[in-house]
Amino acid sequence: DEDMEGGGGSWTVADAQLSEARAGLRLYLGQLSEGEEALGHYSRGVSHLERCVAILEAVAPTEEEEGGADKAGGMEDEDEEEGDDLRAALTETKRQLCGAHCSVAELYLTDLCFDPEAEARCEKALTAALELDKGSQDGPPDALQGMANLRLSQGRGADALRCITDAYGRMRVGCEAMADLVGLGKEGADGDEVEEEQARELKEVEAANCLPGFEFRCQTAKILLECAASLHDASIKDGENESEPSKEREQGSFCTEAAVQVLGSLLAENDEVVEVWYLLGCAFAASRPANEDAARHHWQTALDMLLKVKEGLDQEASSDDEDDELKQQMEEVTGQIEEVKDKLAGLKDGKVDQTATADADMVES
Repeated sequence: DEDMEGGGGSWTVADAQLSEARAGLRLYLGQLSEGEEALGHYSRGVSHLERCVAILEAVAPTEEEEGGADKAGGMEDEDEEEGDDLRAALTETKRQLCGAHCSVAELYLTDLCFDPEAEARCEKALTAALELDKGSQDGPPDALQGMANLRLSQGRGADALRCITDAYGRMRVGCEAMADLVGLGKEGADGDEVEEEQARELKEVEAANCLPGFEFRCQTAKILLECAASLHDASIKDGENESEPSKEREQGSFCTEAAVQVLGSLLAENDEVVEVWYLLGCAFAASRPANEDAARHHWQTALDMLLKVKEGLDQEASSDDEDDELKQQMEEVTGQIEEVKDKLAGLKDGKVDQTATADADMVES
């Protein structure tokens, strides 16, 4: 890459397009890389996108400027349309830049988590992402969820709760619509007029099509369940009376119900992922009062799927008992089977684990 410097007067739309293209290449290479190498690509991508934003801000007329020119009779339809296109491009580029900052933050939460400055640099990247996201109601929830994840790692549960609640709010309609397909969605209000119902369904279809990816939503559900567990612990510490409503209980109930909706959307998309069934069992067990029948059903389904996976691995092992990777997979599946059996045994003994979450990813069926 060349570093291109220049004053606002010399910037053109072509310069913005070039910077965006270079950013796209760097972000793609970042996805293919790990650790410091990935950080280098993402950082260059961020620089290119920042330059692209600066150029578009310089060349794109504001709506106020456009309105003033129109009143003065100096704005042609073509110029107005070009202004709209430039503002749309600026909005989209800011979203890309927000996502690039989130990618940097994710590196410091994973590959580079042992870096001495990991926490500070992660927070800096997420703060920059949230600044770009400020005022948005329908943008991607990446920055909010990333900050929720960071706050949880810092033990700042209240801040994490606010962030993940806002993140869920951006995908709630789509998740509920998808969850409804598998019988887990919330029931609509009674007495809706036909036209209102049709409009609602159209909105839900559009929202479902705009949902974040599968793995992202799975992480959303885990954070929601972790927040619910934190709130449950806080209520116990404060000596909460189970028969009386409290802020912590209401917030915890919201988190578990939201987790069910998110997981329901995943189940509607792919019902062969063991982890989704397991996490649904955790969510129903974490409800207050616990929905033991629903927890049992989902945990039992997860167990049946894991036993089927183990059977297939046993057959492979019978023909190749020297494969270390296969042995490791068998150990992991065996451990997961025991974990689910413990959950089911707890239900049978009347000892429901209301803070249950999945720490390890489960295999796919």
